[in-house]
Amino acid sequence: MEINPFLSVWTQPKETVRQFIKHNKLGYSMVLVSLAGIGGVITGLQDSGWFLDLSLAFWIFGILIVGIVSGFLNLGLNSLLYTLIGKLYGGHGKLRDMAIAVGPAMVPQIFVLPVLIIYILIYGERFFAAPADFSFTSIPLGASLLLTLLIAVASIWSIVITSKAIGVVHEFSSMRGFGVIMTIVGIFFIIALLVIIGIFIFLF
Repeated sequence: MEINPFLSVWTQPKETVRQFIKHNKLGYSMVLVSLAGIGGVITGLQDSGWFLDLSLAFWIFGILIVGIVSGFLNLGLNSLLYTLIGKLYGGHGKLRDMAIAVGPAMVPQIFVLPVLIIYILIYGERFFAAPADFSFTSIPLGASLLLTLLIAVASIWSIVITSKAIGVVHEFSSMRGFGVIMTIVGIFFIIALLVIIGIFIFLF
């Protein structure tokens, strides 16, 4: 009997990942990362003030396209990095299995998507408008903090599931899986720091 990832991933993340890999659910994984990507684009546009002069149809189309593309890019990049860095930790996982395993880890972020849509329906263009001077957000502060908390919880739980998923694919512990994630974070932090230092030296 196949399990429902939207339910099982909360209590049985490892078994959910194993089922995905066993049944070769790469297409399902791509759908999940696409939905998470759409939510990520909406979150990124909140309080940005960008593209407010464009039509509603263009907004919807643009969010869908950019969300799907960013989801696919994240799937490819993360799968590659998790596979390569995981091998440095003694793992033996395959790239395709990792791509399949990444999908279930996006479920917590997908649960944020309906909340984002509700916020947009309630606040409309105001949700995307840039905050006024000395303001934290363009929507009520309480609503913004609640949404921020929800996104933070979903992101943390996605990291937990991803750690377990990496461990399943590479056949090592979830803590090593978390170590893979933190190694990647450290690499990007160092790269960003070097870029900032380079820009500072170039300008001054």
